Amino acid sequence: MAKDSESVTSIDKAAKIFKQLCREPHEYKITELASMTGINRTTLHRILKKMEEYSLVIKTERNKTYKLGPMAYEMGSVYLHNFKFGDNIFPILDKISHESQESVGIAVREGEQVISLYEIEVDQPLKMNYRPGLVYPMNRGCYGKCLMAYYDRERVSQLLDQVRFEKVCLNTLTEKAEILSEYDKIKKQGYVVSDEETFRYAVGVGIPIPSPDGSVRSCVAISFLKNENYKEKIEEFKEMLFTYKDEIARFMI
Repeated sequence: MAKDSESVTSIDKAAKIFKQLCREPHEYKITELASMTGINRTTLHRILKKMEEYSLVIKTERNKTYKLGPMAYEMGSVYLHNFKFGDNIFPILDKISHESQESVGIAVREGEQVISLYEIEVDQPLKMNYRPGLVYPMNRGCYGKCLMAYYDRERVSQLLDQVRFEKVCLNTLTEKAEILSEYDKIKKQGYVVSDEETFRYAVGVGIPIPSPDGSVRSCVAISFLKNENYKEKIEEFKEMLFTYKDEIARFMI
């Protein structure tokens, strides 16, 4: 029994390491990992060494930092492959991107996490840095706000009580009451807008995509750089997304 308990503890610690390596800048020295995960250096070194053996992490020779390894990439690729609608969804996103001349993507809610699945980013002066596999917060951006708006309200309220949000940009929502009010607005109007909540000058508009059972676990969104005509663009892109809503919904699982 003691051995089983020790194994579970090691898995918990390995999961903490994985989560930290998924955060910017994605490379950390062992002292940094120890500080951020709360795992003592001796235990951390032992777990990292075992993870290295399985190529889950790699240690860079130049900086002596740790980052995710090729096996982690393979696992992520398998995860994305399991969404069998990918081959059908990507061409639709590509059409929307060409039509709007802007960046387009789709995210899903897996359990209580909002994860980017597919992104098409056009060339522009400011890169949004959206990418497949990225986990989005529940208080900002089209994906996080939209998909948590349609999640279980009681559980969402509990989750909001557990997190202290940082104001990372001009319009980032940080208080529970204003976040819940935003969720209500999203559900009432049927679409979501993000205006300088994550990056300066970054604007996005998205719509929920229903699954066959009526639940909402997916959101498709267009992001663009803010200019004097951004309000008109929001309306234009919102209508564009709605024209593709049924086509995308056909492939939801």
